[in-house]
Amino acid sequence: MSKKERRFDSHSIPRRLNMLFALVIILFVTLIARLAYMQVLHQGFYTKKLATASKTKITLSSVRGQIYDASGKPLVENEIKQVVSFTRSNKMTAASIKEIANKLLDFVDVTDVEVTKRQIADYYLADSETYQEVVAKLPKKKKLDADGNRLSEAKIYNNAVDSVDVASLDYSEQEKKAIALFSQMNEVANFETGNIRTDDLSTEQVALIASSSKELPGISIATAWERKVLDTPLASIIGNVSTEKAGILAEEVDDYLKKGYSLKDRVGTSYLEKQYESVLQGERTVKEIHLDKNGDMESIDTIKEGSKGKNLKLTVDLAFQTGVENILKNYFTAELAAGNATYSEGTYAIAMNPETGAILAMAGLKHDVKTGALSSNSLGTVTDIVVPGSVVKGATLTSGWANGAISGNQTLTDQPIVFGQDTTAITSWFTHFGNRDITALEALEYSSNTYMVQLALKMMGMTYTPNMTVNLKNLDSSMEKLRATFAEYGLGTKTGIDLPTESQGYIPKDFTFANYLTNAFGQFDNYTPLQLAQYAATVANNGKRIAPHLVEGIYGNDKNGDLGDLIEKKESKELNQVTISSENMNLIKEGFYQVVHGNNAFTTGQTIAQGEAVPISAKTGTAETFVNNGQQAINTNVVAYAPSNNPKIAVAVVFPHNTNLSSTVSHSMTRDIINLYNQLHPMN
Repeated sequence: MSKKERRFDSHSIPRRLNMLFALVIILFVTLIARLAYMQVLHQGFYTKKLATASKTKITLSSVRGQIYDASGKPLVENEIKQVVSFTRSNKMTAASIKEIANKLLDFVDVTDVEVTKRQIADYYLADSETYQEVVAKLPKKKKLDADGNRLSEAKIYNNAVDSVDVASLDYSEQEKKAIALFSQMNEVANFETGNIRTDDLSTEQVALIASSSKELPGISIATAWERKVLDTPLASIIGNVSTEKAGILAEEVDDYLKKGYSLKDRVGTSYLEKQYESVLQGERTVKEIHLDKNGDMESIDTIKEGSKGKNLKLTVDLAFQTGVENILKNYFTAELAAGNATYSEGTYAIAMNPETGAILAMAGLKHDVKTGALSSNSLGTVTDIVVPGSVVKGATLTSGWANGAISGNQTLTDQPIVFGQDTTAITSWFTHFGNRDITALEALEYSSNTYMVQLALKMMGMTYTPNMTVNLKNLDSSMEKLRATFAEYGLGTKTGIDLPTESQGYIPKDFTFANYLTNAFGQFDNYTPLQLAQYAATVANNGKRIAPHLVEGIYGNDKNGDLGDLIEKKESKELNQVTISSENMNLIKEGFYQVVHGNNAFTTGQTIAQGEAVPISAKTGTAETFVNNGQQAINTNVVAYAPSNNPKIAVAVVFPHNTNLSSTVSHSMTRDIINLYNQLHPMN
């Protein structure tokens, strides 16, 4: 090696060592600076982060709010009791849960135990040694895949469960009680809390469990409730609440989780309970689980106390509701006794305040045509549909005016409508007395079918002449226009009631020319009783359609947890104004009045006036139908409001499939319902 090369080598080594020392010093300085940054400048941030990492929060639902009728009578109750609650930490194994379950059995009673084979197998395999022994005995294909790789632990566990001969275990009744407790506790997820089903706890048991927290890790006492819908005529519209085991329905999980719910929260699943879920659901209790340095659960603290949900007060008074149901039942049983209602599925009546939309009564009587049994069916007023008949003729006139088919109180000739020798004539019930010229008002009073048919033809651009040739080019658009007007009154469209589901009626997309004509006098599209009531209310309200509502207001709780002060009043909601002039609306209202009070032999609703306590305006309807055996029947329907000059109540009464073809039973029912309301709430 040359002298020059030796000199270079001797100088390069110290230089490299100096660079290495410099790098180490820089790293130490950086580390010290970082520690200073964390411990001095941002000590609060990292202290908070450490504290957060050593605790977790859980939320528990509170007692649900209640539902009351308009007078403050409860329609649902909460049966509140103290129960065993279990909070699972992330360190709890199946074996430790099994141990806790057996200890808990010394503090509680468990009767009527039923355990499944899977629950027995899970309990048996909770011991780690037992589990390993069972797995060791499994065939290779139950532990390894085709390539010799170990299967997932979940698959191996399930294979182990399948291999357990449950029948040979022969657990005692006492052990089965422990299995029942273990199964419930084992279903609770890490850092979640669940209530454990046991027999009702005595005061002594509650005290013992509360004082044994060290012996029973994760076990505490909680307040639980069971929802009880009281036996009232409104029971069917209250709806249901999910069980704690079912929790939130799968299809609604994402929506509820975004709102801060837990999977096991009990929620309303139908009708009022579902519609007003956010109101009835109480403020959640928030608890904080503290973990020690090893990640074990150290303590559970309540950081926010929950509170009972808010209450609903309905617009329906049970006294009036019950009275309406009794009216329906009395008339229906009389028709049954006379053999007229044998094939009828029941009867319905719904009443509402036309000014505010408040539902005053929604009553239904369901008749099982096979067994003859009768039962309450308030919900049927919203979900069941009927052929309405002539009650729709006020809406038909409105469509004629809106589309230029007729003007004002126009006169048309009531006459048989015939389109050819092979067609059946369309007639009015009084046509056999001869042709006659009648006004639009008289067409309502006498319930003229042929006036409405001629109006429908004019909407298609045709004037009726006997045996005329029909041009169908405007059929679809004319039906669309007719239905659009009907919808302005609430017929064939959602009424806007505060329930999560209601029938929109049956509005067939496919129809014929004949269907269009019969629809003009209510013999094609089907509607709900509620839609018919909204129609009556819209006429009473001079064409203003108001959404019906069942809830009068949202209320707080008093010191006893019962109905407290008003928090929020349910406001009326206007949906639309019917396209009609005040002059033409007055014609409809005068026609409705004459239906009841006209003195002509052809006046259709005179029965309603017999014994009326206040002046009633109405439109009657008789829809021709058939029952299962092919026998002809009718739907005898009425829409009405009262008092005629200052309406406070609008009513729809529906009595389908009455085999007495001249029956006016719905007329009497309507009058009696309005009289009853006037008796309870004088309208004069």
